[in-house]
Amino acid sequence: MGPQGSGKGTQGELLAKKLGVPLVSAGVLLREEIKSGSEIGKEIKAIIDPGNLVPPEMISRMIGERIQQDDAKNGVIIDGYPRDAEQLRLMLERFTPDIAIVLDITNDEAVKRLGGRWMCPDGHIWNENSHKPKVKGKCDHDDKDLFQRDDDTEDAIRVRLNIYQGDTRPLIEGLEKEGVDVRHIFAHGSIEDVEKK
Repeated sequence: MGPQGSGKGTQGELLAKKLGVPLVSAGVLLREEIKSGSEIGKEIKAIIDPGNLVPPEMISRMIGERIQQDDAKNGVIIDGYPRDAEQLRLMLERFTPDIAIVLDITNDEAVKRLGGRWMCPDGHIWNENSHKPKVKGKCDHDDKDLFQRDDDTEDAIRVRLNIYQGDTRPLIEGLEKEGVDVRHIFAHGSIEDVEKK
């Protein structure tokens, strides 16, 4: 868990590799479902294309189904879930995590990081401040053109950070009340430095 730009996806990937368990990302699950062209994928696309949020029950069901798959029998790292009180409630009906790692950064650091973020259409993430591709504008993994998200402008980032503080941050207290081991990591510094913490 952590605010936008804290490195959840990057650190989640590294930790998943180290532990030999899958990284389960709500955003990736949604994109994969849309890409598959399934009925639920079409339903999700119809919801998010106009800018609406996918209902908590739908995301929670998808996460719940994903963690039941064979490759997750030894555990999973979950990124980007839960994000609000309803998702937390639905998650706790299905399972309780052992540990919640919270990556803490300042708002100014989040703005700096997200303002320099570049995305690959296949989900690889690069950053002109900390994790540059070898060739500017091209993904090292598949040579696809990189792009910046529309919501990675400073104003949009600050709005998203306010939503995080209001909706997601209180979930940390909720997890602690459920007996989850919550660990805070000050996530400033290089990817390697944060990974060592």
